[in-house]
Amino acid sequence: MRKVLIMGGSPSFQGRLTYFFNDRYEVMTAGSGQEGMTMLRACKPPMVLLDAHLPDITGIEILKLILKELPQSKTILFSTHQDMNTTIQAIKLGAYDYVLEDTDLEELDRKIQKAIRVQKLNEKIPPLTKPESFSSSGYTLIGQSRAMRDIYKFIGLISNTTASVGIRGETGTGKKQLAHVIHENSPHNDGPLVTVDCTTIVETLSESTLYGHEKGSFTGATESQRGLFEVAAGGTIFLDEIADLPLSMQGKLLRFLQDKEYHRIGGTSQKKSNARIVVATNRDLYQAVAQGKFRKDLYYRLKVLTVYIPPLRERREDIPLLIQHFLYKINLDHQTRVLKIEDRAIQLLVEYDWPGNVRELENLLTLACVLGKEEVILEETVKEILGHSQRLPPDHQIVSSLVEAEAEIIRRALEKAKGNLTQAAKLLKISRPTLRTKIEKYKLAI
Repeated sequence: MRKVLIMGGSPSFQGRLTYFFNDRYEVMTAGSGQEGMTMLRACKPPMVLLDAHLPDITGIEILKLILKELPQSKTILFSTHQDMNTTIQAIKLGAYDYVLEDTDLEELDRKIQKAIRVQKLNEKIPPLTKPESFSSSGYTLIGQSRAMRDIYKFIGLISNTTASVGIRGETGTGKKQLAHVIHENSPHNDGPLVTVDCTTIVETLSESTLYGHEKGSFTGATESQRGLFEVAAGGTIFLDEIADLPLSMQGKLLRFLQDKEYHRIGGTSQKKSNARIVVATNRDLYQAVAQGKFRKDLYYRLKVLTVYIPPLRERREDIPLLIQHFLYKINLDHQTRVLKIEDRAIQLLVEYDWPGNVRELENLLTLACVLGKEEVILEETVKEILGHSQRLPPDHQIVSSLVEAEAEIIRRALEKAKGNLTQAAKLLKISRPTLRTKIEKYKLAI
């Protein structure tokens, strides 16, 4: 029978716990910190219920002693009232939990059972070994599936060239990581890698952002400014979500791809940049061409060297390797010490469809490590986190609802402004050209 040591607390509280737990644990009680530590050293119980306000010493000081002398024992602090500072300090030090004296005993029993099961698993499960190719930078591709091996070969084949490359894949599959790996294995790897998120480029400033401008070329141009293509010279420029690049800029990008030449806004001299172009998208560019949202000639220019990253549900055999990699990365980033995971938890992760792909897997493991109180990731921890994520609407529904909401807000602003675009733009706090673009996008009547 597993031992539980109750250290401190009122006689009535100790009596209530002893009566409730007596048939499933060997319950021992101590009235002070000194007596409790003597008993702890003698019997080494797996679970300690510790009063935060002992008569002879603070519960925090006792917690420090337990963690130092018997770290394998789990400690749950209790008190009649719970203040912020003590709670934060206790959890930060490594207490398993902190409860009130009047806590529900069935719930307390579940916490104890879980803590004891973690101890058993911790003794049984060997820690994950450090991946041979582990990189703390995070720009590493992980997997031994057929699809990933083909991607590695593709990178090798293009490693001696500076040809433009297109990357296609769902959100969260690792397109940015792949762009970094392509850059690191290119003749330009000693140059900069400049990332441009095309979804955030303001159309009225896109040309200046990419190609730069000369002083005085437009209102607010108080000095000359290099564009990102100039900054990326001798390196790589990564255009993420290329499908969102404004149509007005797609023609200029095509000309740059053909000649590697450009002009700054307001400039007369022709400039050159040998930056390698890598683009990525999570959308079907061919469909975008059919819808008139993407230039056909640019599409055919970019599709010559294209690599596809499959979603995680199509390479489930890579999930155990990704778990191993991410746990080492998370421990390094967040100072956690979780290198064990229950087999049934791994099975759950392998069977899940991962609509958010590799990014969603990393986020789940981060939650399990940072918010969990165990050295082992448990099946029920994974179930709980997945349960929360499954209650959210699918990605396409979220996007759809956001699009509908934006269209409705713009419609209302236009009604309030009685069709006056300048007034509506002021109400929405956006520029008039941006408003006009959105009106065309949502096919709104003016």
